[in-house]
Amino acid sequence: MPKRARTTQVASTADLRAEFWQAPDEALLDRKTAAAGMGYTVGWLEWTATHGGGPILTKIGRTVRYRKADVLAWLEANSRRVERTSEGVERG
Repeated sequence: MPKRARTTQVASTADLRAEFWQAPDEALLDRKTAAAGMGYTVGWLEWTATHGGGPILTKIGRTVRYRKADVLAWLEANSRRVERTSEGVERG
């Protein structure tokens, strides 16, 4: 009997980003969706999960999820608004 072809579609970054922003603040998102919504990589989120410094994560068994509200709070606390790109450049 021949094997079935896998029909799993890989979501694009744009699709994942849209899913992130359309989700309610209480939603638990997987790493791919959280990373796309933040503009970071899954690898970066994995690294911060073990070394600290990233958004709060929730573990359900072996599954890692990020609450959208926690991700947005982390982005707010760890970003700054800049009017000109020359701001923040130290001249010595």
